[in-house]
Amino acid sequence: MDLRTLRYFVHVAEARSFSKAAVQLRIAQPALSRQIRKLEDEVGIALILRTRRQLELTDAGLLLLQRAHSLLRQAAQTADDVRAYGSRVQGTLTLGVSPTICEALAPRIVRECASLHPELRLNFVEGVSGFIFQRLINQELTLCLMHNPPRHRGIEIEPLLTEPMYLIGPGAASKAAPPAKTLPPVKPGTALSSVPLILPNRTHGLRMLVERAVAEAGGHVDVAHQVEGYATTKALTAAGLGYTVLPYSAARREIGTGELSAARIHRPALAPWTLSAAYRKDQGPARAVTALRNIITSAVDRLAAEGFWSEVGGTGGQRRRA
Repeated sequence: MDLRTLRYFVHVAEARSFSKAAVQLRIAQPALSRQIRKLEDEVGIALILRTRRQLELTDAGLLLLQRAHSLLRQAAQTADDVRAYGSRVQGTLTLGVSPTICEALAPRIVRECASLHPELRLNFVEGVSGFIFQRLINQELTLCLMHNPPRHRGIEIEPLLTEPMYLIGPGAASKAAPPAKTLPPVKPGTALSSVPLILPNRTHGLRMLVERAVAEAGGHVDVAHQVEGYATTKALTAAGLGYTVLPYSAARREIGTGELSAARIHRPALAPWTLSAAYRKDQGPARAVTALRNIITSAVDRLAAEGFWSEVGGTGGQRRRA
């Protein structure tokens, strides 16, 4: 089973057509059909059901399609890794980013990378922390930027910055659609156990952080709405449908426009939210990954110096130093 045949199979499987795949691959359709039959003979099982309307994948074909994507990505990455050991930093790195920080950090990382290492290409995958961390474990990502990554064998975690947590509520200038917002802006000193909260599911690090702290203080968390996604969470909060817990930077823009309000959490005290870079210990190329980590560190330092993680008139994120 060679990589070229796998690539042919992926094109046929995704196009659901030999003729369309042949055009994409710029080869003759009979030759493409022979390659797929050769692959089926090699694995000893049918991969594609040939019907009059379109092609359908067998269960074995679906499994091979999933594995083929991973194998082809790894092959391409391996080629980039080998090339990266030349005189220049080059290749393709895939960076997983959490929605709470990608808006501020991603543009700076791209600009810095283009300036310092123009032959180094960055691909981004945005997603909640659990999603991108699992993809890192599966070797689908080079590096993740996320808050409070769990400890995992084979994953190196480099803390970059710690942020205090804030209770986020609707703002005075919130333009909530009917029905009108029912909750007032957040007040300093509000206890987490006294307000309805909008939080992710129980497996999410933020939810566990809040529930653990409230339980240790003898209280109970009232989860009014369970939401997977920061955009939806902030929209529901702005509409007055509950409060949420986030670092100040995650809602900085909406707080500035008056859509949301924020107050430091003191009851109960929450552990700070730590922004970290997570990457596989066995993943190369070392020079390219090191270059990317240096760029990320520089971007975090500059944002910290500009007060991005700081509340206006207050304190905010603290840079973590080795």
